[in-house]
Order: sequence, then structure tokens, then C-alpha cells
Amino acid sequence: MASANKIMENCNSCQNNTSPSLSEVQSFYNGTTVFLTGATGFVGILILEKLIRTCSGIKRIYILIREKKGKTTEERFKDLFDNPVFEVMKKETPDYLEKVTAVIGDCVQPNLGLSEQDRVMLQNEVNIVIHSAATVRFDEHMKRAVKINIVALQDLLKISHEIKCLKAFVHISTAYCNCAGRTAVDEIFYDLPISGDDLMKVMDSLSDDYIDKVTPKILDKWPNTYAFTKAIGEGEILKYGKGLPLGVVRPSMIIATANEPVRGWINNVYGPTGVVAAVGVGLLRTMCADPNTYADCVPGDFVSNAVIVSAWDINNKWKSHKNTNSWEVESAGDKTFSTPIYNCVSTTTNPFTWGEFATFNQRHGLEVPSTQIIWPYMLKLTGSKTEYAVLSFLGHTVPAHVVDSLAKLMGKPPRLVDAYKKIHKFVDVISFFSLKSWTFYDTNTRNLISAMSDQDKTLFDFDVAKIDWDDYFKYHIRGIRCFIFKDPLDTVPEGTVHYRKMLTIYYTLFAFLWAILLLIIYGVFLLFQ
Repeated sequence: MASANKIMENCNSCQNNTSPSLSEVQSFYNGTTVFLTGATGFVGILILEKLIRTCSGIKRIYILIREKKGKTTEERFKDLFDNPVFEVMKKETPDYLEKVTAVIGDCVQPNLGLSEQDRVMLQNEVNIVIHSAATVRFDEHMKRAVKINIVALQDLLKISHEIKCLKAFVHISTAYCNCAGRTAVDEIFYDLPISGDDLMKVMDSLSDDYIDKVTPKILDKWPNTYAFTKAIGEGEILKYGKGLPLGVVRPSMIIATANEPVRGWINNVYGPTGVVAAVGVGLLRTMCADPNTYADCVPGDFVSNAVIVSAWDINNKWKSHKNTNSWEVESAGDKTFSTPIYNCVSTTTNPFTWGEFATFNQRHGLEVPSTQIIWPYMLKLTGSKTEYAVLSFLGHTVPAHVVDSLAKLMGKPPRLVDAYKKIHKFVDVISFFSLKSWTFYDTNTRNLISAMSDQDKTLFDFDVAKIDWDDYFKYHIRGIRCFIFKDPLDTVPEGTVHYRKMLTIYYTLFAFLWAILLLIIYGVFLLFQ
């Protein structure tokens, strides 16, 4: 364990590290040590990349990594930096590995699965905690979602109370965790139906099968286990985060990067990205979405920048609180610190609808058709669940059974029916968000942007008001093509030829079916003559 003198040196090393050439946010991170969870996830990767590339004076970044799919922590650590999103960083910061250290752990395990040695190391060295880890699967089993999204947060807050020189703790939540039964969401903590501890007791007392049966009743007005457990997690901040320099960032639906380090970078098919990917290859032809409701989306790099800057703001608020309430701090242990919440959203300042979302992606998608398309682009948005059921049956289910039957006759494995079961489940889940609009107030976020220097506004841009959505989606669609389908832009000419062939097949089949229908109608007409 570090000596008291070493701990003091560590605290002093991250104080007053300003430089004329550094911005205020860069100076804040100068000489600091960061503990980042969720570093292998989409937002976590962007945070890690940006900290290394932009905050060159950072002392060290510890990232929590678990073993997964037969790969050791060391193997996953190496694979992490093979991602193309790190190419710019590697050129600008070739010594990046000297600043990053993997810490073995797992958010499913008690105390994050940390060894005692690593826990002591974090207590003595860390200055900033960024909690990005979460299970973002909407249909995650309730017990697992509780462990990762609630219990792991509790454990990290307990550990953070032991950190000797903590400057800021940033928890990444979601704007949609408080949307149940509301039409407006402010930057405040809301009352919740159950505490995390009580919910975990319920989970421990029931079998997994029974939990599946009662999950809908537990969720009540919440749309899924993700939003529900993230909401309960926020409640735990009030209980376990008292006395900590703590803040919460609530992004809405996170989509591909807008500017950096690569325009249009994305590594998952969650939410709106999954919709665009499925439509782009011709699988999804109808969706239960009101074209007139708002699609609240935020680019991934805007979220990572907001998280990085919020730590600076939290620290400023914390220092101001301690200076103005020193007598209360001594007696109450900083319990009166007002935890800031930052709604990172788009509809308040730069809204677009689901109808516009579909139009943007169609326009730019047809400019760069993929070679992997199995059917021409077509998408019908409907706010009627009945109409969606009919259209999905005719446009998805019937063709899937026909194609799978032909596949069986040809000795090939049937796939489409099972694929559409997953797609329909996905559409059912996302329909909660695509049929309604919410007002997300973002006063704290706008004030944070106003408080930033011009230099920081350039370095850490997350002002959604400045986004040209039409231009954004031009690169969004290209990013899905390149990073999700692994189909480089070099193949656009082949994709264009392939798309024309698909159109020819479509119109030929369409004409054939109409001809058969007309013949049937003509036959019926003759029958009654």
C-alpha cells in the first residue's frame, strides 16, 4: 500500500497543472489517473481514444476488462487497439500503450471482480472515475441487468469512497430511463418504485424462470429491463454516492460518430443503427414508427466529449461547493453537494422526426448501395400497430416462408423465418421509442457548453445545435456500410450494378404477381357470366 507521502504526491501532481498551450479541460486532465469501465463498448472506446489523443498530459488510464468468449484479458486488451477507430490516435500518440493499463474485473462479479491488490491501487492512484459499463441489451434477463446496471454501480461507488484523491465521478445513464409515464424529462432525480437493494433481494429469492414470468409486472410502465435498471441505478447514486464529486450524463439514442476520430464510425446494431442496417440490405420493409414523432439521437463522439468535459465541470462545482460550505462539509461529509445531471439530447435544440430519419438514410443509402443487398430499398413507416402487423405479415413473414421452403428444396438451411423473428422482436422493443415523443430538458448541458472556452468548444465539441443532419446521415450510412457490413466504398460500382439487378428482379416479380392476380380476377369474372 502506498505511503501517506506518496498519496499526497499523487494528489499534488494533478493540481495546478495549467499551461498556456493547454485548454482548461486538457489542463484538468493533466497529471491525472482515470479509471474507465466499459472501455470495450462503443462509448467507452470513444472516451478512451479521445482521452489518449487529446489529453496528452494524462498520467494513466486504467480500463476494466473481463475475459470473454475464450479470450483472456490480455488478448482482449490487444484486440481492442486493433480497431480502426484508433488509427488516428496511434499516429498522433505512438506511445499510447505507456498510458493504458488493463485491470482484470467483471461487472457481474461482487466488487467488480477486482483483486485486493488492484482495489488498493485504484484507491491510491485514481483521480477520475468514468463509469461507462452497462448491459445495453433491451431484452437482457432481469437478474443479469440488475447485477450489471445496479449492483456494479453500487460497488464502484463504495470503492470510490475509499479513493484518496477523487476529483470527479461520471456515471453514464440514459435519457430514456425516466420516460415511463412521462412526456417531459428534466435534469433531476426522480422517485422510483423500489431500491436497488430491495430489487436484488427479489432477484435472489426467485428462480430465473419465475423472474421471466414476473418481469412484465416488475417493469410496469418501463419498456424494457435496460431502461428500468438504469433508472433504479440512478436512485442508488443518491444513496451510495453521498459525499462524492459525482455527476450523471444521460444520452438519448446513441448513433455513429459525427466528426471524430472517424466520421460515421459505429461498431454495433443497437437502436436506430439496427433499423438502418436491416433496411439497407432489404430485410426490413415496414416499421412500427410514427413518421411525425421525434427521433432523439446523438452522435457517439458528442456523447464521449460530453462525458469528458462533464468531469471537468463536476470538479469545478465540487470545489465551489467545498469552498462555500466548508463548515457544512466538516459536519455533514459533503452530503449537501447537488449532483449535476446532463441530458445529452437533440430534440430540444435540433430536432428531426422518424420520417426525416428515413428520408435522410434512403437518400444517402441509394448513393452507396452495398453488394450485400438481398432486396431493393423499401420502408413503410406506420404509427398503427394493426397496420404494421398486416404489412409485416405480407412483407416479411410470407416471403420468409416462401424463401425458406425453396431453400429446403435446394438442400440449403432455412434462415429467413428465424431472422424475422429476431427482427420483429427488435421492432417491437424499439416501437416504444418510435411511437412517442418526449421533451428532454437540457439546461445543464447548454450551460456547460456556454461555460467552455472557445478552445475547448473546438477540441470537445458536443453542441448538437450545430449539426446539419442531412450532412451527418451522409456519413452515417457510409459508416454502417464500411464498419457494420465490412463493405468498403471501393465496391460502390459493384453495389450499384447489384442493386439494379435487384430492382429488375423486383419489378419482374411484381409484374408477374399482378398478371396472376388479373388472370384470377378475369377467371372469376368469366365464371359469373
